[in-house]
Amino acid sequence: MTVNFIVMVTVILIGVLILGAALAAAEKRRTSSDPTSLIRVTQVIAIVWAGVSAVGALVTLLVILLSPTVSITMPITQFWPELPSYVRADPSEATRIGGGFESVTLDVDGLSVGARITWAIAQTAAWLMPASIAVLVAVACGHLLSGRGFAPVIARMASVSAVAVTAGGVLAQVFGDVAGSMASWEVFAPTGRHWQEIRGIEDPFAAWVPEPTVLITFPFWPIAAGLGLAALAAFFRYGSRLQRDVTGLV
Repeated sequence: MTVNFIVMVTVILIGVLILGAALAAAEKRRTSSDPTSLIRVTQVIAIVWAGVSAVGALVTLLVILLSPTVSITMPITQFWPELPSYVRADPSEATRIGGGFESVTLDVDGLSVGARITWAIAQTAAWLMPASIAVLVAVACGHLLSGRGFAPVIARMASVSAVAVTAGGVLAQVFGDVAGSMASWEVFAPTGRHWQEIRGIEDPFAAWVPEPTVLITFPFWPIAAGLGLAALAAFFRYGSRLQRDVTGLV
């Protein structure tokens, strides 16, 4: 069972749950005049989403650390396979002029412990980001239903979500790139090269095997998303103070 399979099943499960909840909400709104039905449905979906994300993070972590093979995405030097000179193909209407593959996703056996742990951290962080937002939505809906839409705990949860999204987004990208670069050198950097002469191919490794490379990028969207959640936390703190002032006047 690969991580991709687990992710696919989890996404399908989330989709089914959300669709079921949406249909239930539509039916309830049709037969009832309860104005809080949408909030309740949103809260249920958020709780389910948080639970599925937490379980997905745990399962992903265990599969990557304990499975003999690891499905991992790794960068490669831009590559396009070279056909032997005596092989001809009739060109289609659209033909390739340049470019090629710059990353591949492979099931790798014998991946080093360092690359495995780094990849596990990246994939787990990717799962936990939506979980933190789902928890925030569930808590906010719960307090809104109880008439405390600006409870201080919502501001604190928004701050926690801001940190989780910023740190999780950066970890998922940077650690994923580091693990992929490590795997690229472990998979595509052979200790020796030997071959018999192949007609039409000068170097079969250059023609058919990608070269390893290092590619590490720093994402900026988690910082922007974190700032947005931090601003939301400030909004809730301000609303909480106003709510206390109004309650004191009453």
